[in-house]
Amino acid sequence: MSGGLLALVIAAIGAAYATLVWRAAPNRRDNVVFGALALTDALMTAWRGLNVLAGGSIIGPSVTLACSIGTVVLALLSVELLASFPRRPGMRRSWRLALWAWSAFGVGLVLLVDIDHMCGHAVSELAYFAPSTALIFLLGVRAWVRTPDRDARIVIAALLFRWATGFSAYCVAPALGVFEAAVWGETLIASTVSFVVIGTTVLRSDLFSLRSVAAEAVTMAMLAFVVIASGATTVNAVLSWTAPGTLQGALLVGATLVPLAVARIGQALYPRVERRVLAGLDERRARRLGMRHEPLPAGADAALAEAVLRIAAIGDGAMAVWHAAASLPAGLAARLGDTPHRRDDDPTLPACLVVPAFGAERAVVGAFYIDGGTIDRDTFVVARDLAAHVALAVERAAAITALEEARQLAALGQFAAAIAHDIRTPLTSISLNVQILRRKLALAPDDAEHLDIALEELRRLDRSVAEILDFAKPVRLAREALDVHALLAEAARGLSPVWSDRGVGLRCEPAAGDALPEVCGDTQRLRQVLTNLVDNAAEASPAGAEVTLRAARAQTGDVHIDVVDRGRGIDARDLARIFDPFFTTRADGTGLGLAICHKVVAAHGGELRVQSALGQGSTFTIVLPARS
Repeated sequence: MSGGLLALVIAAIGAAYATLVWRAAPNRRDNVVFGALALTDALMTAWRGLNVLAGGSIIGPSVTLACSIGTVVLALLSVELLASFPRRPGMRRSWRLALWAWSAFGVGLVLLVDIDHMCGHAVSELAYFAPSTALIFLLGVRAWVRTPDRDARIVIAALLFRWATGFSAYCVAPALGVFEAAVWGETLIASTVSFVVIGTTVLRSDLFSLRSVAAEAVTMAMLAFVVIASGATTVNAVLSWTAPGTLQGALLVGATLVPLAVARIGQALYPRVERRVLAGLDERRARRLGMRHEPLPAGADAALAEAVLRIAAIGDGAMAVWHAAASLPAGLAARLGDTPHRRDDDPTLPACLVVPAFGAERAVVGAFYIDGGTIDRDTFVVARDLAAHVALAVERAAAITALEEARQLAALGQFAAAIAHDIRTPLTSISLNVQILRRKLALAPDDAEHLDIALEELRRLDRSVAEILDFAKPVRLAREALDVHALLAEAARGLSPVWSDRGVGLRCEPAAGDALPEVCGDTQRLRQVLTNLVDNAAEASPAGAEVTLRAARAQTGDVHIDVVDRGRGIDARDLARIFDPFFTTRADGTGLGLAICHKVVAAHGGELRVQSALGQGSTFTIVLPARS
């Protein structure tokens, strides 16, 4: 009876370590696999303990059958862990499929062979468990050789020790006549050693302090024991108080919900236990919990300054430096996640600890670089929580700034439209009068050239005024079914003056394969967009170059119209702003051409995209939905 109770306590310890490891790094593959492995082992240990408490034997048929199937699962998880340990890419899909097939063979073998018969043991041991154990040792030795990390080697050694004791207990001990004693030793000693050694080592590698590990493990083990005991007590009560039959079966099914309910209650009560119990055992945890409930200032600068002070406080003088996403090293933002990023694990990191700040849609807003002081899990958790608040403050400040800029831009647009409207009438009058004078006056060619220059400048001003007025007006579309090939052909014919005067060729490529679907749009407006884009492409291209105008059907069913040039390209710093009103890099531009194109395409329910690189040219893509 005492052995069964002890087995439940050990199972609770294993479940506690599995939960802690999962919570420490839920996005890291090593931790997830080890957590599943530890939980499976804990369930097997709990099953043995429950059977002993119910008066059965630890090597009875029901125990052996369930544990044999559980061992197949352990083998699968162990191979999965060691094949890519530590922190290497996972197995290829083909190898994983083979591993699952091998595990299915093992389960089938256990279920089909009479495990009560020694011959049955010999078949399953020789056909599945012995080869699996050999494979695990082979992978373990390979993982040991290729990693110099001390903690990783401790994990490997403890896992191999666990498999050595298990194989000895089930495959060697029966031949020596000490099967039951060996299983008790494997259950009570080997399981405990592997849980504690592997779990503590993994958690230490995730910035836990030893004191914090002990406090969390004891608390989790107590909660896990309560969950297991509640299930065992409920099942035992049902079996004792009811006779076999339909009612007992229904009550046993309901009894399975009791540990789930107790686990949910424990999860809800854990924050209170952490504040009232664990905080008293761990001063750093108490400081961290105290900081969690103190809100940061609303302003981005004030929030950032306060966050740096709090990280220094929890880190015993640790220095935290904020870096916005734009200043992070190339590729770093892409691999940042919720798990700790330390220089010990990645020597290329720019600080001892890098804690990312995620904004809306998990976009990286920035990161804290933390060096010096005490860097443990409490420091990481505080920095992670503060980074989330800083990200919100930074995004809020950016949104307010963008809104204010939009208001200013709207006011500027309205003012520019009003001025343009007032200028257009006198501008037209001036242009007409200059043309009249040019025809009436008999001037020398040199003198007439001045009037020609004046007329050209007046026409340029008129185009600028027209762009301002066009941008200020809402887009009204005369929609009709359009054949995209016909639209491109018509646009190409009308664009001949644009590219022939500049010595730039224009190639119109038909869509490959099936005919393009029709789109619903305004012919004049879309031709205006194409004219503007081709004009920009011709202006950016050297003499003798070629601009390509092509269309294709995307996999999504949309129609893509590309304007491709091999000109000077666009600086990466300008790409995000090229569709902003009044932004231009051309000395004679208003900065409204691309803004109008973007506005017109958006009015069609489409999207205007750009890909460009300096010295390599640009590709502008008009995305239009197909006509339904």
